[in-house]
Amino acid sequence: MFEWRSTLHGFPLCIVTISINPLYHFPHPHLVITNSFTYQYPHLHLLHWDLTPEIPLELSESLEQVNQYLDGDLTELFVHLNQFYFDYFLPITPYDRSPHSPLLPSEPPTTPFIPTITTLKNPNTIPLVGQQ
Repeated sequence: MFEWRSTLHGFPLCIVTISINPLYHFPHPHLVITNSFTYQYPHLHLLHWDLTPEIPLELSESLEQVNQYLDGDLTELFVHLNQFYFDYFLPITPYDRSPHSPLLPSEPPTTPFIPTITTLKNPNTIPLVGQQ
């Protein structure tokens, strides 16, 4: 969900919700436009079974039409949506070598000691009877 607020008064100007659900069996993304009951801003719902590789044309055109009627500029919202679509399809690495991401380990953990089969003798086991 992307909520764009005005820099003048701080109230929302537009909200874009991307709903991905495998139960949506649409051949292309559906866009549903509603209004908020509180501030009367447009709320755009994008429904599809998967995220498309780029922003759907219908969503871009609707945002351009909304931008004509609002007192705020939605170009920053376009930038954030494009960045979200770009970042979504980037490969994810479990390790990060940069100092900007301290939550990811910088290198893989060491392999723990795995004992061999001969060291795993349990004195409580019953030996199997040999077959004849």
